[in-house]
Amino acid sequence: MAETEYSTMARLSVDTIWDFVKEMDNWAPLLTGYQAHEKQSETDSLWTVKGDVGVLARVVKFKVHITEWNGPERVSFELEGVNELLKGQGVFIMQPYEEEPAGAASAQRKNVFTRVVESLLRFFLRLFRGRPERAAASAAGPGEGWAQLTFKLRIDPGGPMAPMINAMMKPAMEVVAEDLSNRIIAQLEAQQGSKA
Repeated sequence: MAETEYSTMARLSVDTIWDFVKEMDNWAPLLTGYQAHEKQSETDSLWTVKGDVGVLARVVKFKVHITEWNGPERVSFELEGVNELLKGQGVFIMQPYEEEPAGAASAQRKNVFTRVVESLLRFFLRLFRGRPERAAASAAGPGEGWAQLTFKLRIDPGGPMAPMINAMMKPAMEVVAEDLSNRIIAQLEAQQGSKA
């Protein structure tokens, strides 16, 4: 199983982030490797994503089923591979950020190899996709009118290659989670800026 979590803060209301995230058509195209998605019902859709994991490049189709809409705080979903053996789940969590969230300071220390792989992946991702443009204030600390967006993703590959795929997938997932979260916030900041 490969699991990742990424949080980012912005001078946006929780409701603003919720209004964007609750509708997958808004953020689906922001996902790294996005090819297409097709809504089949209010809670079900079919996604096509091109993934590069190490030396493997695959186009993966998977079903997404929304399991929870708890506005304006949470959207949870499950994934199931259509053309690949994989299952998973994810969640977007939105919360006011007026003070340091409990547990935010405890980060797991990564080994040198993992940090090098992640920075190379970030470099190439930004080289080919560009860096999300964020408002300068978004790097500041907590205060009134701030919100935190957290994206968690877990994927469990199946089959005989699962252990190898897991090892290669974790660093790539961390980069994708960071990129998606920052692209969502950048899009919202751009929309808010155009309303001002």
